[in-house]
Amino acid sequence: MQTVSIPIGQITIDPTLQPRVDGIDPDHVRALEAVAEHLPALKVVRQGEHYLLVDGFHRYAAAQNLKLDTVPVTVLEVSDEADLHELAFTFNSAHGRPLTLADRRAFAARLLRANPESSDREIGRRCGLTQPTVAKVRQELEQQAQIEPAEERVGRDGRTYAVKAGSLPPQNLFEVLGDMFTPAERRAQRRFVRYLERLTSALDEQYSFEGFGSFENSAKVCRAVLGDDRANELARSLGSTSWNILQIAKALGYREDES
Repeated sequence: MQTVSIPIGQITIDPTLQPRVDGIDPDHVRALEAVAEHLPALKVVRQGEHYLLVDGFHRYAAAQNLKLDTVPVTVLEVSDEADLHELAFTFNSAHGRPLTLADRRAFAARLLRANPESSDREIGRRCGLTQPTVAKVRQELEQQAQIEPAEERVGRDGRTYAVKAGSLPPQNLFEVLGDMFTPAERRAQRRFVRYLERLTSALDEQYSFEGFGSFENSAKVCRAVLGDDRANELARSLGSTSWNILQIAKALGYREDES
């Protein structure tokens, strides 16, 4: 890759490469205008006499507002078969304004429409989402007839797995169980199940918070808020708790090599 300065007029824009559902944030653009001289170079791909913008849509908008004649760009060397949408998503998820849960879900939907046979776990790895969230996106696309149900899934290792047909428990599950549990036990069970659902949603939401763009950043934020001693205690608690939750997931049918 090489960094050069080029006329801003040589840069072309494909709006579909912008991974943010809400598009350009004017407030963020204004903030970038104030520090324009310190901003990193835009990332582009050469296309003939022009350069296609892949990363830096807010920086590009700031440069336009400032009426800059030239801007620094890093010219990416990519193959003709490269997925520029995934490239743009990867760059945007690594810096700048954190991508929201909606942004990540939208990208998951794009990947599923392109490759519905990819496993939910692999799609989640590429989007920064949990497997259950990707499964929900898949279900929505199937219900809208945007993709066909895949009888087989392909994992990150390239192996193909058959999708096992499952059945959902009846809505009146606790009535079906009859007298196996007391009313107090059933209330506790409902609270526990709802807790697990809220926990999954909360972990997905981390990407919408400033400073939580990666697991490493999340750890840094925890230490900054709690201090080292309390952060170490949290680490120990998370370690044992996450193991318990993983065992519940496996008992429910989750398989790391298939999902």
